[in-house]
Amino acid sequence: MMRSSYEIFSEGRIAELTLPNRLVRSATWDPSILKSRKMTKEVLHLYKELALGGVGLIITGGFPAFNQQNRKAVSDRWLLGFDETRVEGVEEMANIVHSSRSECAVIAQVENGSLDAMPSETTSPFSSKKFRELSVDEIDDIVLCYVEAIEHMKRAGFDGVQLHAAHGSLLSRFLSPYTNHRADAYGGSISNRTRIIHDIVSKARRSVGKFPILVKVNCTDYLEGGIELESFPDLAREIERIGVDALEVSGGMWDCLRRSEQELGFRPVPAPESHTRIGDPEKQSYFLKYAEVLDAAIPLILVGGNRDIERLESIINQGKVDLIALSRPLIREPDLPNRWLEGRGSQTTDCISCNSCIYSMHHFPERIVTCVHKHDKALHRTAQEWLSTWVDRVLH
Repeated sequence: MMRSSYEIFSEGRIAELTLPNRLVRSATWDPSILKSRKMTKEVLHLYKELALGGVGLIITGGFPAFNQQNRKAVSDRWLLGFDETRVEGVEEMANIVHSSRSECAVIAQVENGSLDAMPSETTSPFSSKKFRELSVDEIDDIVLCYVEAIEHMKRAGFDGVQLHAAHGSLLSRFLSPYTNHRADAYGGSISNRTRIIHDIVSKARRSVGKFPILVKVNCTDYLEGGIELESFPDLAREIERIGVDALEVSGGMWDCLRRSEQELGFRPVPAPESHTRIGDPEKQSYFLKYAEVLDAAIPLILVGGNRDIERLESIINQGKVDLIALSRPLIREPDLPNRWLEGRGSQTTDCISCNSCIYSMHHFPERIVTCVHKHDKALHRTAQEWLSTWVDRVLH
């Protein structure tokens, strides 16, 4: 059954950017290019495949806006800016999507690089590091690095940028009261905790104008004292007021993985945003209830366990969510949008949400990410063992 009349395959919009449909490839880690700091033919081929596969928008894997200088370096600067740390040939990614004979758009995600500091002094049960508190001057430097990254991505031909402010990234740690205990202009109230995003966006607008700027944000940290269902609407409203063009609703911080499956409602494996064991429809689209409580005037992108086209069409028709994002399913099936549109095969994804692809990302960073379950059954079994024991091994 052709689905060309479905709302999910109708035109979407983000600011002045027109999308051919409402399906988005959510940011998916590209470790091979980050390791070498060079664009590879394999990654470019994958992005061309995704564009031809029918998705309306691709959000790239995160590119670091900066990296911390080695403290032994002979330099007065403590950060290396985007131009010094960028992936060589990044503009080829935008070119390959735009030349693919599709109408697909591509947005570059930018995030923090390596740091020995955080909004507040902190430790993690999953790291031996102790992070010091950032000074205000250092925050100013970080803001300028993000602005430089946004400007570069516009020059490189991308259709917009997304600030990664979810999953325990630096920006998400400013947003969350669980990790931000500052008593200055960058901590305390919601307006203060979002100030760093305000500073990035307002400074970037001076040079990039209406260039679309999106934010990926946690709707829940799964942690007591963090962002949760009741506080999320106020946070989303404040970020919208800053002048961003769309919000992608995601969730989870790594610290939550020390909690039990009974407490979390999902199995703790190394990727709290990527739930496993979601074969039952009621376990899918697991961040939907957080999007439903928002009253946003900008587009909302829903990621997380989106697996059934009929259910996703129903979600779009409800009117709260504007775009549906997928990551793991498009690792398994880059042409999934076309398959759904043309009515080929099942209404559900071939992806079984096993997270073996995450094992591959960690253990084979020189390769592009592929579906381990599909291509290597023996490695899949190894990956599942690693996933099921990871928390206990790291904690103990």
